[in-house]
Amino acid sequence: MKKYLSLLLIFLFSLFCFAQETKPVVYIIPIKGVIDLGLSGAVKRALKEARENNAKLVILEIDTFGGRVDAAVEITDALEEIKPIKTVAFVDDQAWSAGALIAFACQEIIMSDGASIGSAEPKAIGFGEKEELTDEKTLSAIRAKFKALAEENNHNLNLATAMVDKEIELKLIKLKEKTLIVNQQELEELKSQYKAGEIQIIKTINPKGKLLNLTAKEAKEYGLAKEVVSSRASLLKFLGIEDLPLKEVTFSWSENLVRFLTHPIVSPLLLVLGFLGIFFELQMPGWGISGTFGLVCLGLFFWGHYLVGLATITEILIFILGILLLLLEIFVIPGFGITGISGIACILLGIFLSLIKHPLSTPKAQITSALYTLSFVLLLVLGIIVLTWKFLPKTSLWKKIVLGFSETKKEGFQAGPSFENLLGKTGKTVSSLRPTGKIIIEGKTLDALTEGEFIEKDKDIVVIKVEANKIIVKEA
Repeated sequence: MKKYLSLLLIFLFSLFCFAQETKPVVYIIPIKGVIDLGLSGAVKRALKEARENNAKLVILEIDTFGGRVDAAVEITDALEEIKPIKTVAFVDDQAWSAGALIAFACQEIIMSDGASIGSAEPKAIGFGEKEELTDEKTLSAIRAKFKALAEENNHNLNLATAMVDKEIELKLIKLKEKTLIVNQQELEELKSQYKAGEIQIIKTINPKGKLLNLTAKEAKEYGLAKEVVSSRASLLKFLGIEDLPLKEVTFSWSENLVRFLTHPIVSPLLLVLGFLGIFFELQMPGWGISGTFGLVCLGLFFWGHYLVGLATITEILIFILGILLLLLEIFVIPGFGITGISGIACILLGIFLSLIKHPLSTPKAQITSALYTLSFVLLLVLGIIVLTWKFLPKTSLWKKIVLGFSETKKEGFQAGPSFENLLGKTGKTVSSLRPTGKIIIEGKTLDALTEGEFIEKDKDIVVIKVEANKIIVKEA
């Protein structure tokens, strides 16, 4: 008897555990901040987990001004793959641009009080520039994507296209007993089919020349939003799932780190800091903190872009090749020629290719945005270098870190051999001065430096200044 009772208890316990494991779960995935490839990777991971766990419902909490079109398309494709799991877009504040595209990929759209959706003309976001994708090929592709998603998820096609194309004018009309949203072409066709009194124009929803952007109240009025709610709790109650367990997805520290490193502002700044660190390291003997910091910044840039699929091993190798060629030109080969030019070209090409995902099929404006980013980086680096050389020696910070008094002979100091007798004398460069190097004067080979300019090997020079044991020259 005890044996059968034990088996019954084991069976009931197993049944209870099975019921607990198979209880439907609701996934809540945040779509917040800039939509980038780091976010799309994290969202795809969360959607895959929801599909594997047979989620009853997936809610995307959207609050974004937009971002990369390719990242948004990756998210919409991932939403298609988890069907037949129901998807709901909860627009908690803004769903603009790429955010609107993601909302249309969901089967239902529900908005909070004060939220808005629209302004979905695709843009390429870069450092210092937000470029409209105005080429017809790209616009047609995005329009087609919006229409396909709207059609598949039973959203209004005209509302979808008016959010992408500012040339579309929409009107709300009453045709007999039906209320319709029509564009100008559809209105003209209806006028030719019906009598004038049978068509009543209620109002213009969106004038020509303006992108459609709807408030929560307007979206519900026009049938785009199924409901307007005040909070997540009221959303769950409206959907009838307040008693189901919730799985609120949180992104891992590594996913958040990748998003940070590939942010449209952060990644160019990493390049700027990297170049400045390497430049200032080259001005000092040996290797120190400046060069190490620069290499770390450049490494973080390529590492972040590699993880989101922008940079591949090819781009990284091109960049490393450029660095090696430039170092070879500076320290080994005299003068500045094809090796140095090739090095600079490889460095710029490696960075440029790391800013775009598919070089042969990337929209024109995203290529333009990458060029803007690269240009801003180079100009900012050049500007900081010029300002540093010009103004830093005059600052209080410089006076704190640099010796502020002279160790003169009068005070008993002996700095080594005196070169004051060389002032005004001429000679030749034995090596390139970048800005330090070797010169020869009166048969003696000496160390010298310039005031910042580069002088190639075998050039005539003149000594313009002597400071202690430093010989400062310029090209004669």
